[in-house]
Amino acid sequence: MNERYAISLFDRETIPLIKNIWGVKKEVDMVFILCTSNRRIEEELIDFSRQFGIKIEIVPIYDFNNFYEVYLMLEKICESNGPPCLVNIASGYGMALSALTLHAYFKDAPLVMFDREKNAIVKTDVNRLKKIKIYKNRYFELISLISKKNQTTSELARYFKVSVSSMSRRLKHLELLDIITKKGLGRVNFPYVYKLTELGKRLL
Repeated sequence: MNERYAISLFDRETIPLIKNIWGVKKEVDMVFILCTSNRRIEEELIDFSRQFGIKIEIVPIYDFNNFYEVYLMLEKICESNGPPCLVNIASGYGMALSALTLHAYFKDAPLVMFDREKNAIVKTDVNRLKKIKIYKNRYFELISLISKKNQTTSELARYFKVSVSSMSRRLKHLELLDIITKKGLGRVNFPYVYKLTELGKRLL
């Protein structure tokens, strides 16, 4: 299947949220919506699909509190269609939403929601989370060291007794997670100097 698609659970907020997320910018060609079997809901979704020109496929779920039912239905969708382009986490219920988020993590699918207060789409690349595994026990030690003094790549590499290239990779991942920021040109006379962001400070 070549169509770009998204996945969403259904609750009373789903339609206005999908309208805001995909109704204007056609980032996807279709949306798979997991919902309980309900004729009124199905008619509402079909009308919405026609109005905004978004193809919708309804995936029936018997019990949204059954984590494994939801997760396996998501697997079935991906088996037939490949990984999703986006996963809507702005609507849905407890256990089902947990299954949806975990499934997105394993499929490297971006999470998306609509922030009503900011009137903006918020997108999160969950693949960044996997970078944390690289640091393991030294993850917070590195953050702690940077908090005491703004450090260069070479200084940090010497402290941890690793190569400069290895430390550069770790620092790049911390940047992707918005834990640190850098200034400088990355040259001998003007090396990158790293410091913690507000998020990084809160992790201490």
